Amino acid sequence: MITRFRPRSSRAIVSLLFMLSTALGIASSAGGSPNVAQGDPALVSALRADLANYLKERGAKEHLSSLSLAVSSGKGQPTITVTTGTTTYGGTTPVTPTSLYQIGSNTKAFTAVAILQLEAQGKLSIDAPLSKYLPQYAEYGKLTLRRLLNMTSGIESYDNLPSWETSYASHPVADVASDTLIRTIYPQIKFPPPGSKYHYSNTGYLIAQEVVEALSDSKSFAKEISRICSDVGLKHTFYTSHLYPPDVARNVVAGYYEQDDKGLQPLRGKDVTGYSLSWAQGAGSIVSTPTDLITWARALYQGNSLLPPKQKAELMSLISLKTAKPLAKPSAEDPAGFGLGVAQRYDPKLGTFWFYQGETLGFRAAHLYFPDSGLVVAVYANSRPVTPESHLIQLFSQLYATIQKHTSKPT
Repeated sequence: MITRFRPRSSRAIVSLLFMLSTALGIASSAGGSPNVAQGDPALVSALRADLANYLKERGAKEHLSSLSLAVSSGKGQPTITVTTGTTTYGGTTPVTPTSLYQIGSNTKAFTAVAILQLEAQGKLSIDAPLSKYLPQYAEYGKLTLRRLLNMTSGIESYDNLPSWETSYASHPVADVASDTLIRTIYPQIKFPPPGSKYHYSNTGYLIAQEVVEALSDSKSFAKEISRICSDVGLKHTFYTSHLYPPDVARNVVAGYYEQDDKGLQPLRGKDVTGYSLSWAQGAGSIVSTPTDLITWARALYQGNSLLPPKQKAELMSLISLKTAKPLAKPSAEDPAGFGLGVAQRYDPKLGTFWFYQGETLGFRAAHLYFPDSGLVVAVYANSRPVTPESHLIQLFSQLYATIQKHTSKPT
């Protein structure tokens, strides 16, 4: 929904993801989201054909070897899982529903939840000054965690810097501390005063990560994310601050960098899966499966098992991307809102829905959740091409149209 997680592309996140809702709107002629009949073999076959056709038509253009999809109605029926392609470009090993992909900025909701759980325990307030928790960043002391998590802090994203690109391309397996990345920006604030403008920044999430490390009982961000995953029942979701252990790494499909960032050109065309994710950490270094992302989406948006009602309301409290002011609900006049690691969109044909697209150097991962019907769709791709060559938006449009064609409308 609102996240292209890629170096020097934070500024393009909004336009890319919100084009997604436009594409889906075109596919929806009757309005509303469909209810999925999970046992329908015709639907499974049609979704498989959609993925295969996309890979056939777009594989070479996007340096893409695989796609992985999960669809869930939330009606107590099994989740549909469909995959196509191979784990490496030009390879022969097929991907499976348990093949792992980097999910990029979908990680941010995990970080936000870790913060909100600490608040529920009475260990912090998201509206208290940051100086109370991290005095080492004195120039950011008046900022709040709410500002950091809803992208109104005014802090630039470290991965927008040309110097970061050059450094990463020169040492792609280096283990870089979160403090080092934060201090490539510190003490700059791009849009003073804080709260005056929405500006997508990964830096704020690394600061939030350090708060979790400082205040949690475990004193470990990785352990807190692992605990959250276990509590939710995620069986194929893993976080790292650097490199994945061998038993996880062997299940991650190859991911290919095809962007045109000047400083990262030494990586172009390469499988970047084995490179360090220390540059992403709490802003985007989780690997997962589409099925697990659907489970996570339901935990986020439905019920109160993950967060108490107060913290869930804070998670889903929106600011307008237009004005950076509180937004009760997206509308035709103000259609896009960002919460704490989550985002929401209004479309006249689809209504209101939650969604997010995360990206790393070699992966794209997106999900949509329709609260009216309970439908959740998640799709992963193992390349990151230049923006004009990325047609994942059109694939979502086709998948949604297929689901709609094979299922009933909500009553």
